[in-house]
Amino acid sequence: MPYTLSEIIVLFFTYSFIGWLWETCYCSIKDHHFAYRGFLFGPYCPVYGFAVTTILITTFPFQDNIFLLFIVGFIVASIFEYVASWFLEKLFHMKLWDYSHLKGNIQGRVAPQISFFWGIGVVLLVKFIQPVIQRVINWEEAWTHGMLALIIVLVMGTDTVLTIISVKKFHVTTQQWDERAAAYRRKLRERLESAQPEDRAVLKHRLHDWHHQFAHHLNNEGASKQLSWNHRRLLKSFPKMKITDSKYFNEYKKDIKSK
Repeated sequence: MPYTLSEIIVLFFTYSFIGWLWETCYCSIKDHHFAYRGFLFGPYCPVYGFAVTTILITTFPFQDNIFLLFIVGFIVASIFEYVASWFLEKLFHMKLWDYSHLKGNIQGRVAPQISFFWGIGVVLLVKFIQPVIQRVINWEEAWTHGMLALIIVLVMGTDTVLTIISVKKFHVTTQQWDERAAAYRRKLRERLESAQPEDRAVLKHRLHDWHHQFAHHLNNEGASKQLSWNHRRLLKSFPKMKITDSKYFNEYKKDIKSK
């Protein structure tokens, strides 16, 4: 084993933070507003931490072979991205990214174009970034004797529990809104069926545009007040987020005020 348990934990946290920093900066620039990325409350993306620490361990025997580094990085990163997407969908009914528009994608969870850049990233990581990080961790381990690793486990463990509770509440709220959306659509259809000919055109338009009108009603009722800071953050920072077991939420969520 090339690393001790406490080193692995610190490596996991370090690259979780670097991954969060990268995603937050990139998405903030791309979306033209601050996007607090990451699934957990804290400034870290565990998928990066898990992927990088696994890659560092599995590639250790052949870190001098750039080709094998690229291949392992491509494969391991793809597996982690697929598993992370599947986990979020099955446990939380959420889909935070979707590569369905890219060629060669697998269920929209992974795509060869994205994994290709993961592979390149692994080569750069092992050759240029990890040596610097490892020197810092060696100094930290000599100074704290594993205490930092214990603090990381406690903090991120607590964060995970709180996030699970928060996301479960968010799911309950979206299900309640979906029930209201179904009732709203049903009422419009009933009015359309019994409407006079001169009123049918207006009601057809309202039924076609129902999601904007329904979101407007929710906003007037103070929909954002029903959502916690974390819920609003998810809506704002993950505009492509989907609730997989929701029939209507994905249609009107972009019109819900997240402030």
